[in-house]
Amino acid sequence: MAVLAAVAVLSAAPVGGAKGVIHVPGWPKIPIFSPATVVGDLIFVSGMVGFDFNASPPAKCAGGIAGETACALRNVETVMRAAGSTLANVADCTVFLADIDDFQAMNAVYTKFFPRDPPARAAFAVASLAGDALVEIKCSGSVGQ
Repeated sequence: MAVLAAVAVLSAAPVGGAKGVIHVPGWPKIPIFSPATVVGDLIFVSGMVGFDFNASPPAKCAGGIAGETACALRNVETVMRAAGSTLANVADCTVFLADIDDFQAMNAVYTKFFPRDPPARAAFAVASLAGDALVEIKCSGSVGQ
């Protein structure tokens, strides 16, 4: 089954510098939102929040900042896999926090997803996030080997 999904993604991949859109099977399609775009071997993952997009309707993950961070990073991982890649190919992330005081708790979870050679990263406090989320994480990287 995973091989068929990978073949479907790879067969829909853009040629050369054309932009392609990555969708995750089972996630709702939102007309103004692409989970990720791919140009060549570069992938740009949209900001992921701590929501379970397999739930109907999508639901905020429990556990406060730690739970939402883990959920957001699992969502990044799911999108990377849908593109035929992994978290090991993430080169850069930007973290948006609704409260900068949550930085240490977010960081404790983040380091579990990137235990060695972590991607470049910036983190910012913002006034608010969509869906009343506590954290949003966007990443970019490669889909190549």
